[in-house]
Amino acid sequence: MNDKTKPAKKKPATGPKPAAAPPGGKNKALDPKQIVHADFLAAAAPGSSLPAPTMAEIAFAGRSNVGKSSLINTLVERKGLVRTGATPGVTRQINLFEARARDGAVFHLIDLPGYGYAKRSKAERTAWGDLIEGYLRGRITLAALVILVDVRRGLEEDDLELIQFVEEARDVQRRPVEIVIVATKIDKIGRSASRSAAAAMAKSTGRKVIGFSSVTAEGRAELWALLRKVTLGTPEATPVTKDAETEPA
Repeated sequence: MNDKTKPAKKKPATGPKPAAAPPGGKNKALDPKQIVHADFLAAAAPGSSLPAPTMAEIAFAGRSNVGKSSLINTLVERKGLVRTGATPGVTRQINLFEARARDGAVFHLIDLPGYGYAKRSKAERTAWGDLIEGYLRGRITLAALVILVDVRRGLEEDDLELIQFVEEARDVQRRPVEIVIVATKIDKIGRSASRSAAAAMAKSTGRKVIGFSSVTAEGRAELWALLRKVTLGTPEATPVTKDAETEPA
């Protein structure tokens, strides 16, 4: 029997190659504070009202075109949850959203109409003002008001009036409303300039100012940590392993 007629040797049977282990191992800790679900719940225009409150609420306010919708979308890591537009004054009602974190914490976020947009009629601006003031004065579960200020413009008269209004509207029947000032669009100017502008705002109001960019997400973690502390009282949470991960909506 020559070499050509010898039967070929069979190679030992082998199974499929095992999948490569994920970086950090199977039980790599995930961020328990990451938002895994966010949805629109309800809206209220002048003459109507939101559903009865059921939990602590975080409201967002600011002048038109200050980047409020973009900030909320960045916070919940959803591109289109809150409608954004190039034309100021897109939000013409109070919108209520719900966000749920991986650790089970649930937040109600309130998007208030932007103020200071001169092209709206006087009657419409008055109706919006009454709508905002009615919510801020009477919402029993309002825990925090995030006031957005364009870092390039600084605090304006409307912003200062809003801070004063909330401070004077304190009600013994509800917890004090935490006022949080956020300097938006810090990516538009240099880091040194943005820090100086935020420091000036902090000095004039006596409050901490958080710099924020919806482009780079800078300030997102710091803002969430503060909002969690205000609404839940416990900013830290137990990490969740990958086995218990919930896919984002």
